[in-house]
Amino acid sequence: MDEMSEFIKELMEKNEVEPIKIKQGIIAYRKYLWALKHIEDKVIKLKQYRQQVIDDINVGIEKQEANINRIKKEIQDAMIQDPIVDSTKTGGRTLSLPDIATVSLSKIRENVVINDEEALLKKLGQEFAKIKVSLDRTKAKRHILETGKIPENVEIKKGRTLSIRFKK
Repeated sequence: MDEMSEFIKELMEKNEVEPIKIKQGIIAYRKYLWALKHIEDKVIKLKQYRQQVIDDINVGIEKQEANINRIKKEIQDAMIQDPIVDSTKTGGRTLSLPDIATVSLSKIRENVVINDEEALLKKLGQEFAKIKVSLDRTKAKRHILETGKIPENVEIKKGRTLSIRFKK
């Protein structure tokens, strides 16, 4: 296993791989596959760790945002009821604390909230519809391969897929 650790360490430091010796039989591939498996396992663990850290941070952010929303709601409710808060000409409210902030609460406005777009579209008619046109990529690729005509902004790339399935 020391030989394997050295091989992996060498790979990490040099960022290059010495060529596999040809005509040496399948044993020549052994250390490369073990190194690949080890490195892939490490990447998987690092990705899981990163996701756990991100999830923990997201939970913390959500908690703090909930606190922010509760505080804002409390300030808004108090500003509406408290006679000490100044009224504006337009029907809003304003509160100024020079050393901290100026808080403004707008007048009550009507907002349209659409709950069921399809039902509303049926009721209002097609003049309110939008059509989004996009390329059917699968159909276009098939057409180019079948006709052999390669339009501008298209290139044909050849490649292979290497598939390795590790045993647990």
